[in-house]
Amino acid sequence: MEVAVAPGAGLARFRLDGRVALVTGGGGAIGTAIAEGFAEAGAAIAIADRNAEAAEATVSALGSAGADAMAVVGDVTSETDVARTVEAARARWGRIDVLVNAAGIGARAAAETYPLDRWRQVLDINLTGTFLFCRDVGQMMLTAQQGSIINIASIAGLVGYRGNPAYLASKGGVVQLTRALAAEWATRGVRVNAIAPGVIATQMIAGALEREPEFYDDFKKKHAMQRFGTVDELVGPALFLASDAASYVTGHILTVDGGYVAQ
Repeated sequence: MEVAVAPGAGLARFRLDGRVALVTGGGGAIGTAIAEGFAEAGAAIAIADRNAEAAEATVSALGSAGADAMAVVGDVTSETDVARTVEAARARWGRIDVLVNAAGIGARAAAETYPLDRWRQVLDINLTGTFLFCRDVGQMMLTAQQGSIINIASIAGLVGYRGNPAYLASKGGVVQLTRALAAEWATRGVRVNAIAPGVIATQMIAGALEREPEFYDDFKKKHAMQRFGTVDELVGPALFLASDAASYVTGHILTVDGGYVAQ
């Protein structure tokens, strides 16, 4: 199927006017930043998060900036909650044009003593949760024959490093899930891409820095720019992949990593 790209050039191709975006983990630092960027580009936003207070805070900020936004509280690992979240967005706007899977956790521990319950939790949230939202939102997009899915992967899905086996395995799964769906849906109007950030300076990372300063100091040096990224530096890449500016881009893993994997 050939997809007609709206005429125009330059910044107009990055606009999301009239579109609806669903952001999982939308109450977190990365999800909130991306949601704010999408809203500024004209999109309506559904914020999905298991933390009701965080989700409502993001929606309040979006609303204060003039955006049409709603919060849905739920667990990304629950089929029932995922279906309810997707239906809530459908009931309000009748469509979902962009999905961002930003919900995720990390839990560092040595591989030889890594607890099975922690392994399952990381895989369930990071990989299974991403799959469930891709599957359910993907059904809507396939029916509409248009849509863009953006999975937040990680350099952890592309390279190896010590102390985080479940996180690396889960993000490697997200990378391959992204490619699988992109290949399967490419002729049906649905693009599927991923962003693979390097270390992004969030409150969670600040805590990790206090616990393991030597590890993260060494980690920082492996980023060619010699610094960690900020959440704002993920907004432009996400907006590009969501918009018509990326109409011929699918199955791509966009590293936003200060040059980490280039070395």
